[in-house]
Amino acid sequence: MKKILFLFFAVVIGLAVALYRIIDTDSSKAFFHNGSWMGSNSLPLGKNNLLTAQVTLFALFALPSEEAIYLFSRKDESGEFLDGKNDYTLSGNVNQIKAKYWSITAYGKDLFLIPNPADKYSFNNSNLQTDSAGNFSIIISAKSHSGNWLPIKSNKRFNLVLRIYKGDSAFVSQLSRTSLSEIKRVSI
Repeated sequence: MKKILFLFFAVVIGLAVALYRIIDTDSSKAFFHNGSWMGSNSLPLGKNNLLTAQVTLFALFALPSEEAIYLFSRKDESGEFLDGKNDYTLSGNVNQIKAKYWSITAYGKDLFLIPNPADKYSFNNSNLQTDSAGNFSIIISAKSHSGNWLPIKSNKRFNLVLRIYKGDSAFVSQLSRTSLSEIKRVSI
């Protein structure tokens, strides 16, 4: 009986450690951190089991790095979790990300799209309203706004995902050090 109990507790502890390692992406050596964003520009999916499990947690059908780079953010520029009780802005220039296509999408804490009456779920380098120089600002808020407004749920945590498809190789190789748009908590 003691052996069965020992085995049971060993399995439970092993599962708990594995789950902790999978969800602890903040200290994972597989991801770089750049401001509010974290990601990897080298995803050997299927070769590194821990990395594959961590990526699957955020992006079930992730493409290999040659096709797409995924950056995630759960926190704003001050390190606080993104929460629908606050309003945020994300500003930049459409040419700042050197890729054929890129998009920014808001997801609930459950990692599903955030349902909203406006049916807006993301912005990309071709649907953003910009000034003549390509500068943009996205308002991320539970309150309705005109222009580049990305709806979230009031008083609910959320995540942002920046997808970069067919990124320029020089840009992708510097992604951990290049200037990326910060997610700033604001009063609107």
